[in-house]
Amino acid sequence: MKETARMIDVARAAKVGLTTVSRVLNEPKSVSEETRQRVMRAIAEIGYVPNLVAGSLASRRTNVVAAMVPTIGNPVFSETIESMSDEFREEGFHLLLGRTGEDESETESLISTFLARRPDALFIHGSKMPAAAHAMLQRAAIPVVESGDLSRAEGAVDMVVAYSNFAAAKAMTSHLLSRGHRKIAFVGRETRLNDRAQERQRGYSAALKEARIPVRSELILDLMLGYQEGAQALLHLRAVEPDLDAIFFAGDVWAAGALYECQRQGWRVPTDIAIAGFDDHIVAAQTVPPLTTVRVRRGEIGRRAAQLLLSRLRGDEVVEKIINVGFEIIERESA
Repeated sequence: MKETARMIDVARAAKVGLTTVSRVLNEPKSVSEETRQRVMRAIAEIGYVPNLVAGSLASRRTNVVAAMVPTIGNPVFSETIESMSDEFREEGFHLLLGRTGEDESETESLISTFLARRPDALFIHGSKMPAAAHAMLQRAAIPVVESGDLSRAEGAVDMVVAYSNFAAAKAMTSHLLSRGHRKIAFVGRETRLNDRAQERQRGYSAALKEARIPVRSELILDLMLGYQEGAQALLHLRAVEPDLDAIFFAGDVWAAGALYECQRQGWRVPTDIAIAGFDDHIVAAQTVPPLTTVRVRRGEIGRRAAQLLLSRLRGDEVVEKIINVGFEIIERESA
């Protein structure tokens, strides 16, 4: 059996010292690009795999940041993870990804599993924080950024990078009202364990109340996210209220499904009914007509979260622990 390659073998092959190899692996910016490339070529040629467990015991660093998102099926989260990963890669850190599924017990289990692997920092998007998980993170004493909604700032474990789902949903509902729509329905996720869904529904209701329009429970639907579900929601709501003016879907996938159904039914958008979405998903600008929606700066969330965590890992003082990235109403032809 071939012997396992060692760090000393890499140093000999690259004609550098052991300390230089260690710096290339752990602090790549501390060496020249020419030296880094020479060491990386040697690592590839001899098949060296660093012993991260031994390294982390010695340095108290694993160079791994754990990230938790509600689902990997919804592409809106990929932009955040992609931009975060780019920031960490520049500093020699790798991202470990986990899915919570909006389940409190799974969130707690995943946090426990990640902490057992000693990540240097943790990013949590979307899931409600169980009390036991909150306590675990405080004991772990590692940098943590929470995201999903700005309301996380109250009682946060450490830092928060987010936007206000309430303000965003209220702004979109107000936009529909400003266009003369009065009978406006709302479609969102089930709110029991999803604080983002709660805040969006609350923002919709607040805008109607400000306009002195009754909030009708039969015009509010909680659904699983999907194109078919959006089409079915449209048909159901128009059956409930034939004079419906507009539907605010708290997700572009639903809204796109509704637009496809309008085409099948021969309903004109926005003349017969206005459709609005949330997220500015890649499909939003491609639907017919293009979708009016809320744009969330997902990439900015990832970048700012990574920058906060890296600052803490460098030992820098973080003055601004709560960052509001905001949102934007993107007005297109559907509303």
